[in-house]
Amino acid sequence: MGKINVVLDGLKGMGEPGETILAVSKRMGVDIPTLCQKEELKPSGVCRICVVEVEGAPRLVASCHTPIDEGMVIHTASPKVLMSRRITLELLMVGHTGPCVMDPHADACELHQLASQVELGLPRFDANRPRAYAVEEDNPYVVRDLSRCILCRRCIGACEEIAGQNVFSVAYRGFESKIIVGTDQPLELEVCCDCGVCADFCPTSALKLKTEKKEIQDSGMAQKKGNSKAFERADREGILAALKDEQIRNGFVSQNAIDELGNRFQRSSSDIYGSTSFYSFLSTEPLGRNVIRVCKSLPCFLKNGRLLLCAIYKSIGIGPGETTEDGRYTVELTNCIGACDQAPAIMINHQVYGGLTPADIPGILASHE
Repeated sequence: MGKINVVLDGLKGMGEPGETILAVSKRMGVDIPTLCQKEELKPSGVCRICVVEVEGAPRLVASCHTPIDEGMVIHTASPKVLMSRRITLELLMVGHTGPCVMDPHADACELHQLASQVELGLPRFDANRPRAYAVEEDNPYVVRDLSRCILCRRCIGACEEIAGQNVFSVAYRGFESKIIVGTDQPLELEVCCDCGVCADFCPTSALKLKTEKKEIQDSGMAQKKGNSKAFERADREGILAALKDEQIRNGFVSQNAIDELGNRFQRSSSDIYGSTSFYSFLSTEPLGRNVIRVCKSLPCFLKNGRLLLCAIYKSIGIGPGETTEDGRYTVELTNCIGACDQAPAIMINHQVYGGLTPADIPGILASHE
């Protein structure tokens, strides 16, 4: 197949089949800012800083992983692109509570540099993190400060693709999301060697070396790049099925089960724990014999679904995240349970109850021993 012709910011250019918009733009001398992307790592399109506008496309696309197509007309700095990039940076700044945000001497912070480029002031959004994180200094080589983490996932890619290890993963969801080690443990020497690759790739000093910037050991490091196995879709489906079986069999996914599944699928415990913490129907703590899941999605909310929680509390005396002393019930808030046409709805174990009123709750609960 021959060269592919594109138009980039009014300039005619050519690229190879499969080449990304970002790669072509760099060769043409057109700068597209990036944050989660690094040339040494596989592109993930996580941060959305590198979005561009492609004529005819329904939405902005991430240039780091979008391949060029014949006749593609691309705008890297249109008003729509610049507005999106600015808003994304504002949101990242809200979640990044480290002092370097307002430090004019923070030359090493890539987020700070990008914010300076667009002359971004204080974020307009008020969405503070749910909790503060203590600085972890137990590792003799790396200091970890999750308050500065922006979830770009570069440490995950660097650790796996370059160092040939698999120390980090993402766990939880929404504002609770965080980069974890193991089953959300501190970064200790037992799981982390002294290579320092993660700190080299961190854009915000959430990970940094305790000593001055040092050369990463070249012996064997270059050969490790790309040695780790790709986490294919089939692997994820197999892990999820195994986690569901464990949940049904024992009522929760224990630490031993996480370790065993990690060995079976040749993945780190942080990967397994990340999947476990993401899905609301999985739990790492023992639950009651009857798990009451109250839907918190918009249809149920509009149908006064919150009143069902009050009725449950009046009936059994517990709220979300709690279990009765006799171990009979556990109450959890959950996302859509697939019964929007029956809102408001709850699910007890695997049975859905829809079209409810608070008066229905006592009878339903009494039917579950």
